[in-house]
Amino acid sequence: FTIECLMKLIALNLKYFTIPWNVFDFIIVTASILEQTLGEIMTQFVVNPTLLRVFRVARVGRILRLVKGAKGIRTLLFSLTVSMPALFNIGLLLFLIMFIYSIFGMSFFGYVRKSAGITDLFNFETFPNSMVVLFQMC
Repeated sequence: FTIECLMKLIALNLKYFTIPWNVFDFIIVTASILEQTLGEIMTQFVVNPTLLRVFRVARVGRILRLVKGAKGIRTLLFSLTVSMPALFNIGLLLFLIMFIYSIFGMSFFGYVRKSAGITDLFNFETFPNSMVVLFQMC
């Protein structure tokens, strides 16, 4: 990626920074180089590793570069983003159903004695416990 970035910089000069994908590539390559450099420095000196973790996030950006060239991945990601509102509604409906059944479970099974299958964690005595039991039953 670094060689590609350098070749484009030499060929396009300042026009390189007018294309948004090139700016994105430049930021990713620069962050990766900084990460490698700081990693080497940190092995020699005792430095807080939180700074290095910030630069490791830049590795995720490399995956986004692949989206630029692969039409199938772009189509897949577009479909995923378009379907997110519907998936959110379905998740909300599932939560509502679990909420209702959790309240029913608390009212019907809240005072059942603890035995082999009903423990301190897995019971219908409290709302959070009943939600956990229902989630495990799903």
